[in-house]
Amino acid sequence: MRLRRTALPAAAILFTAAAVFGAVALDRVSVESLRANVTWLAADERQGRMTPSPGLEASADYIAAQFRQAGLIPGGEDGSWFQTAPFAQIAAPSASGADDFRMSLEAGGRRVNVRSNNVSVRSLAALDFQGAAIVQLPRNGALPDVAGRVVAGGQSWDNDMALRSLEIRRPALILLTLDGEKPSEGPVLMEADASIPPVVRIYGRAAAELLSGNTPVRITLHSMQLIRHDVALRNVAGILRGSDPAVRDRFVIVSAHYDHLGVRPPGPGNRIYHGANDDASGAASLIEIAKALVAGSPHPRRSVLFLAFFGEEEGLLGSAYYVRHPLLPVGRTIADINLEQLGRTDSSDGPEIARFAFNGPSFSDLPKMMRAAARTAGTEVYRKDDGDDYFDRSDNYSFALAGIVAHTIAVAFEFPGYHEVNDTADKIDYRNLATVDRAIAAGVAAVANSSQPPKWSEAPAARVYREAAKH
Repeated sequence: MRLRRTALPAAAILFTAAAVFGAVALDRVSVESLRANVTWLAADERQGRMTPSPGLEASADYIAAQFRQAGLIPGGEDGSWFQTAPFAQIAAPSASGADDFRMSLEAGGRRVNVRSNNVSVRSLAALDFQGAAIVQLPRNGALPDVAGRVVAGGQSWDNDMALRSLEIRRPALILLTLDGEKPSEGPVLMEADASIPPVVRIYGRAAAELLSGNTPVRITLHSMQLIRHDVALRNVAGILRGSDPAVRDRFVIVSAHYDHLGVRPPGPGNRIYHGANDDASGAASLIEIAKALVAGSPHPRRSVLFLAFFGEEEGLLGSAYYVRHPLLPVGRTIADINLEQLGRTDSSDGPEIARFAFNGPSFSDLPKMMRAAARTAGTEVYRKDDGDDYFDRSDNYSFALAGIVAHTIAVAFEFPGYHEVNDTADKIDYRNLATVDRAIAAGVAAVANSSQPPKWSEAPAARVYREAAKH
C-alpha cells in the first residue's frame, strides 16, 4: 500500500500554485462541501438520477444553484444555467406489434425475411422503403456518396465515431448487421432531430451473409410509427470569464456527467443505483473547482466553461448533444477536461492516494501540461498502462470526435461496486477527493493560462482526432 502523502497547509498550497500558475484559491475546496454535495446527489430521494427522471431534473436544478453560489455566471441559453435538449423515448418494435413490421432483403433471386424480434430500430418516424437499392459501406477507405440512400455495414460500423461520420452525410437509412441474438432493450432514447438518419440493427447470420456478397441487394421495409414520448433534458452550464482580453474568447471546458442508472431490477424489489463515485463525485468536484478559480485573483487568462451533462450512461448523450449544438463555438474551445470517478481510492489496481490519471494518456500533451501543476498541490499524475483503452468510455470522447483535445481524469478506473447499488456516498474518501480537486484546479488554471493550447500527439491512435481538428 502506498503511503498517504503529507498534505501541505492550505496557505502554502495557495501560494505555490499562485507563484507558478496564477492565483487559484485552492483552500476554497472543502471536504465538508464535497461530502454534502455527493450525499445530496446520491441520496435515495434522487432515485439514481436516471435519464430521464425527476431525480435527474432535481439534480440539474441543484447543480445550477451551486454554480450560482460558487460565483459563476450563467452559461446556458437565454441567460439561464441550462442547455435544453429535445429528446424522445421510442418504444422497441415489439411494443407496437409484429404486424406493424415487415422487412425483407433480396439479391440475385434470393430473399431473406427479417423478423421483428431480430431487429432494433432507432427512428423518430415510420419507415417505408420499397425495393430500395443498398449501398455497401467499405471496411476502410473513402466513403461513397450516400446522401438520401440506404447504406449497410457490419459490426465495425456500430460505434459512435463511425455512426457520426455517416450521420453528417445524411443517408436515408443506416443498416447494421450484427452477430448474435438481439439483446433485451427498453425504450430507445434519441435526439428529437428529424435530420438524424434512422438506424436499423439486424441480428443473426442470414441478413449479414446476403449483404456480404457481391450481388446488389435491395430492401423492402415497412415499420409503423413507434410509441414516442418526448422529453426535455438539460445540460448545466456556468462560465468564469477570463482576465486577458486577448484570449478571453477562448475557452477551457471542465465537465462531468450527473446522471446514473436509476432504479432497476434484478434483486428483491426495486433497487437504487446511487452513483456516488460514478459520477456524483465528478459533479461535486465541478462545484469545488469553480469555487477555487472564482476566488483566485486574477482569474485565468482564458475563460472556463463548467458543464454538467445528462445521459452519459445512456451513450454520452449530453456531451454529444453539446458538441452538435455548442453554446460556444467549437473552434474557440481549446480543451475539455472531464471528471469521472474521483472519490474512491480502492481501485481494482490497488490503492490510489493523492494520485489521478488520464484516459488516452498517449493521445495529447494535456496530461503533461497538468502534471506539473498537480505536483504543486501535493498530488501526482500516474500513467495507467491501459489508459488508452478507456478513451471512448466517457464524455471526453464526444469532444475528441470534433477534434477538441479532451481527456477524462479518474482516480479509480475500476472499483468494487462499479455500476452496482453499493456505489454509495459513505464509500467516498472525501479528504482525498479534496486533495485531487485542488490539484485539478491548479491544472485547469495552468491550461487556461498557457501560452500555447494543448495539441494532439503523433500517436497513430490519435490520428483520427488530429484529422478532425483540421475541419
